[in-house]
Amino acid sequence: MRNLRWIPLLMMAAVLAMNISCKKHDFYDWQITQEINDSIMPIDSVDKFHNWLLFKTATVAVKANDNVGAQWVKILTADPRQTLDAEVATQAPISDGGVVYLSFCYPNNVDTLYAALVSSEGLYTVTPFFPGSQQQVDFSTPRYRQQVLSYTPQPQVFVFCYEEEMPDITQPDFDYNDIVLHLSYERTGKHEIRFHVQLVAVGTDKQVAAAIHLKNIKKNDIESITTVGDASFNKNNQGKEVPNQILSVQKNKTLLLEARNSKDAVINMFCDGHWATGDILTENYGRMQRKHYNVTTGSSTDAQTMVPREVTYVVTFNENVGVEYITFDLIDPFIMKQFLGAVFEVHPYAYRSECVLSEYPIDDRINRVPWSLTIPYGKFRHPLEGVNIGFKKKNIQGFGAYSKEPGHTFGEWSMSHTLALDWYLNEYATENQVY
Repeated sequence: MRNLRWIPLLMMAAVLAMNISCKKHDFYDWQITQEINDSIMPIDSVDKFHNWLLFKTATVAVKANDNVGAQWVKILTADPRQTLDAEVATQAPISDGGVVYLSFCYPNNVDTLYAALVSSEGLYTVTPFFPGSQQQVDFSTPRYRQQVLSYTPQPQVFVFCYEEEMPDITQPDFDYNDIVLHLSYERTGKHEIRFHVQLVAVGTDKQVAAAIHLKNIKKNDIESITTVGDASFNKNNQGKEVPNQILSVQKNKTLLLEARNSKDAVINMFCDGHWATGDILTENYGRMQRKHYNVTTGSSTDAQTMVPREVTYVVTFNENVGVEYITFDLIDPFIMKQFLGAVFEVHPYAYRSECVLSEYPIDDRINRVPWSLTIPYGKFRHPLEGVNIGFKKKNIQGFGAYSKEPGHTFGEWSMSHTLALDWYLNEYATENQVY
């Protein structure tokens, strides 16, 4: 099995040698890139209709037709009395007799969600509904009424995993751990949303920056943006700000930016992923060591474990903005890296051709597989450093972090977007290959 890993590398080396000898004056050749790309992709029969989405988006009208002293309506991912894992997909203020329209995202492998009216005393009135076919929800026959829960459901967490090699794919590993972010959001006021961002892993030795593009939300639609406790990923654990002299990808530290062409709002998260871990000491300005964080099972001279850092961004929108329609499919977290003098952006697949803050050549031929994965599962365990997420060639059982259980593998999902929709669950991970 280990020998198979060298096959694409040997093919890549041969193509590179040809490129150097025959095109030694070219700085970059997209055709050669595609030849390399084809030789090293972990999946050789990718579904040509794939959109690489593991979640759906729905909108429902919720009517609070029960006298329960409703203060909030919440869409829950599970029955909170049956499991401790119920999360809040979205929420909005409401009162008895009121109606609100809510948009939200939910995993492809989920059929049933739960609407809850929550009173000022924290009592839950809950009813199930089917988001795939049901556009209206009421509480005529709730499953239970004004009940106390043993816990308070927290906002739904999506995991964003990035490969920073794009478009330079001469050393790909497809472990999707170069940057790993956990992101959730919650509506905390009539016009306020809080975005909670955790930096969970940094598996690259290059400088990488990151931001959140809010699709179709203009910069002028935002009244203000702050962070809870004045926290910043641009400050280390000693409170020192990342120095300008080491920055090469993103030098602007302004919290709210504007997209180049669309004028969309952009939340500026960090200029340097390694500094953002908080581990960097101030005396290391001139000799900064770029370790790998949370992608190995132990620590070494170039690898380190860390407690994930979290920053909460408090965004207040203008009154004309329909915040109830902001969902994960309109939230585009992306990373930035430097390549051949240009700054390239790596986006979730739906936004792969966006040039939000930088201008660079776009060629869809390098996008046969995504360079970023969006996982609708906050407990997702990303692969260890150098571990392929799921190698598969046609009918041959593959290997990798999510390849052990037939019917639930990354490779099968890559070959058909209708199969293995739950491949990312912990029960299907290979234990010694994930963090």
